[in-house]
Amino acid sequence: MTIISGSILLLWVLVVSSLGARAAEGTAMDDKVTKIAEAAKAEYGWTLDEMRIDEVERLRQQSCTFYTVGNTVRPLSYQANYALVGGKVVAPGDGNVVARILDACSNGAGADWWAEIVTRFHRNLGSGIVLRDETVRPDIVRKMAAAGEKFTRPAMDKAKHSLTFLLLNPETYILYRVQATRNPGGPVEVVKSKILPAAA
Repeated sequence: MTIISGSILLLWVLVVSSLGARAAEGTAMDDKVTKIAEAAKAEYGWTLDEMRIDEVERLRQQSCTFYTVGNTVRPLSYQANYALVGGKVVAPGDGNVVARILDACSNGAGADWWAEIVTRFHRNLGSGIVLRDETVRPDIVRKMAAAGEKFTRPAMDKAKHSLTFLLLNPETYILYRVQATRNPGGPVEVVKSKILPAAA
C-alpha cells in the first residue's frame, strides 16, 4: 500500500465514522422531538404539522434537555414548555415537578438557570421573561429606576433553598419580584410581588 492510498483510506474511515456519529446524533434528536411532539399532542390536541419544536440549548444540563412547542397555525400568544429528564417527558406542574427537575438537572447551574426553570415549569408562574441582567429589557430597568426600584439579578442563597428574581409579564408589562423557596426534599413554593404596574 502506498502512502497516498493509505492516506485516502484513513480519510475515508474518518468520513464514514463522522457520518455515523452524526446519524446517531440525528436519530437521538429525532427520538427526543418525537417524545415532545407526542406530549404536546396529548395535552393540546395539536398535530405534528402544526407544531414548531425548538430546544432551548442554553438550558441544557447533563442528560436534561428543554423545549418550547408553538402552534404554527393558530395565533396563540404562548409556547408550551417541556423537559426531557432521564429520557422521560416532564410538563409544567406544581412545586414537586419543579423540585424533580432541579434535583435531576441543576448540578453546577447558576441562579439564572434556576430562575428560568422555576418560571417555565411552576404552574403558578405560567411564563414570563426572567430579567437576567440590565440588557434583557433596558426599558423596564429605566422604569424601575424612575419608580425608585433597584434592579437585581437572579440570586440564590448558598444552601440553594431560596431564589429571588425579577419576572416580566410580556403581555401586561407587569413586573414581579419572585421568591422561590424549598425545604430540603419538599416542593418549590413561589410568591410573586408586583413591582411595576401594567403600562398605561
